[in-house]
Amino acid sequence: MHAPPTWFAVLPDTDDAAPAARLLTAAADRVVPHASGRPWLVGTWGPGEAALVIAGPSRLALIGRSTAGAAVLEAALAGGLDRLGERTRALGGCFHLVAAVGGRVWARGSASGVRRLFHADVRGVRVLADRADALAAPGAPVDPAAVALRMAVPSPGEGLEQAVPLRGVDAVPTDHAAVLGPDGSLRLTRWWEAPRPALSPEAGVPAVAEALEEAVRARTRAAGTVGCDLSGGWDSTSLSLLAARSTEHLVTYRWDSSDPGDDDPVWAERARSLLPGAVHRVVPADGLPRWFARLDTPSPALDEPLSCIRLRERTLHSARDLASHGARLHMNGQGGDELFAGNSVHLHALAARAPLTALRRAWGYRALLRWPVWATARALADRRGHARALRRAADTLDAPAVTPGAPHFDWVFPARLPPWATPDAREAAAGRMRTAAATAAPSAPTRAQHVKVQAVRSSGCTMRLVDQLYRSAGVELATPYLDDTVLDAVLSIDGTRLCDPYRYKPLLAEAMRGVLPEDLLERRTKGTFSGDAFAGLNEHRSALLALTEDMRLERLGLVDPRALRAAITGPHTGTGGLAAIEATLGAENWLRQKRRPQAPASPPSPPQTRIGEAT
Repeated sequence: MHAPPTWFAVLPDTDDAAPAARLLTAAADRVVPHASGRPWLVGTWGPGEAALVIAGPSRLALIGRSTAGAAVLEAALAGGLDRLGERTRALGGCFHLVAAVGGRVWARGSASGVRRLFHADVRGVRVLADRADALAAPGAPVDPAAVALRMAVPSPGEGLEQAVPLRGVDAVPTDHAAVLGPDGSLRLTRWWEAPRPALSPEAGVPAVAEALEEAVRARTRAAGTVGCDLSGGWDSTSLSLLAARSTEHLVTYRWDSSDPGDDDPVWAERARSLLPGAVHRVVPADGLPRWFARLDTPSPALDEPLSCIRLRERTLHSARDLASHGARLHMNGQGGDELFAGNSVHLHALAARAPLTALRRAWGYRALLRWPVWATARALADRRGHARALRRAADTLDAPAVTPGAPHFDWVFPARLPPWATPDAREAAAGRMRTAAATAAPSAPTRAQHVKVQAVRSSGCTMRLVDQLYRSAGVELATPYLDDTVLDAVLSIDGTRLCDPYRYKPLLAEAMRGVLPEDLLERRTKGTFSGDAFAGLNEHRSALLALTEDMRLERLGLVDPRALRAAITGPHTGTGGLAAIEATLGAENWLRQKRRPQAPASPPSPPQTRIGEAT
């Protein structure tokens, strides 16, 4: 059995919203009213996940996890809705903010995409929600172009990863807030912009360290027993050691790999020795569901396709295991690579500022990654703009995949559709990309910053869905590296001084010096799970082939199932091809299971609404 999904919806303060309110409260077990008494927030969320501040007729709700107390929220609310995003940008944690002042409603999620908002017309008024399926009409048709984009590897980004696959529901861009007027109308306004990279690494390191520590503290301060991944790598070990400072009940968790060459266990054991007061769970590879297990069965309610669906059953198994040890919140290290690795992308800006230095460092990357000389020179000299890069990406969806052996400093990392995607799928996806190119603007001042923001948002949107899996087992997933304050701290640093081919995650290393043991800071290896991937594919191949029968994707005209079956049964010399298979099967699995939040057995009861109270 899966726990029902958590969700919330936001209603405008107007009598015209009464029909929408009746529809949504039928599926809710919590209702928070406007000052007028009309429903404002309705939904289902866990204890301690919402803090409410009321000041006269005005009110502000923080839904999620933050270190902000009632006094801070009261001060933010006192300034009204204008510039509320700016006044709350420095709040630590990951959350939605919803304010109601003077008949207007203002709401935002997180810039990283971990917390998102959607909007739709519900019974004549615009309504906001944190899940797309909470707003979709029963039996709402899917948008084939949005589904086709979900089959691309890697995700095309540029806001296209936020396209809602359910017709009639639209996404609020992650860097925008939504404003509902008293007439039920909706307006979008920008609340987040990337900071300028003005700080040296030395000057910016303290802010990165402080942001990470506060991000962890936002989860441990009121969560009771907290779980945390502890693979032995820098990202998860940093979180575990930081969590141990602020929680008395820590459960660390690690999957064992079947790969005998994986040295994660050695480093994880070293990290566990530094946490004698924690409970340590190490699950052997044969004690976990294999990758690709049971993909022919429906998932817990997900409101969008999950690209990393190969790990669905292993994720659910882990969440249930953590719940059995008392953890109600679990942290992972997702976002650490996106923020702190891949610093070669800064070479492009460095080449314009200090060409000789850039060439010396590029030569080091060439030696390590085997970049061809002329390809490296062309990439460093390229000065084409963002819109042109997105149009070029639209024209190359069926080109060969970009390999690590090719230098890449462009605005847009080229997405590829798999060979079983139909011409209609390619044209639909390319059409959306060309349309986006006509209006899209870079999400940061420099190429390297833009690439990092896009990587973080792609990861954040995925982790939002993984959190839905965890919550179906009664555990909340937290990704501290994807907090907006951590992103801001990293983007504020001049990255051209970080593109050193001989240093691994230098910014994280300096920020966690004194937290991570020195010997771990010397680690240069990274565990892989390729053996688990191929073992899972071999064991569950028949179930994967079952998904290719009577495909919903085929009905939409997006997939040639014969070509997909050939890929599933054919030889694989690397794991790269598996990503395209699972992205397609993730979309197919979702098409077979889409559903709406269900009404509770008992009628909803409004919570108490005192200043600063958690609901």
